Amino acid sequence: RGPVDSVVLPGSEGDFGVLEKHERFLSPLKVGEVEIKTAEGSSWAAITTGFADVSGERVTLLLESWEIAADIDVAQAELDLERARQGLAAVDAEQERDRYEHFEAAIALAETRLAVSRKR
Repeated sequence: RGPVDSVVLPGSEGDFGVLEKHERFLSPLKVGEVEIKTAEGSSWAAITTGFADVSGERVTLLLESWEIAADIDVAQAELDLERARQGLAAVDAEQERDRYEHFEAAIALAETRLAVSRKR
């Protein structure tokens, strides 16, 4: 892969872009889409929560998982989405907050994976 012109990341407070020689900072990331822009065009990835460490010439992502659009198994993502929706429907949000949030996060990731897979 050649040089990257910019990266757009899903920050916890909203999407943000990073260009060359950007000032150093650390930002929390939410589940979402990453756009990597090069001279050849854009490529996409789905990410989980984590952090972006930006330092001038480099962006380092600290994540549980990262999946490039071309590597996403669409059938598996659809299955994951259906299972997460079923799980969410079976949970009482008031009584089982942790499980409810788990299924919400699983839905967000599956939906992101499907959206990114369409950007191949």
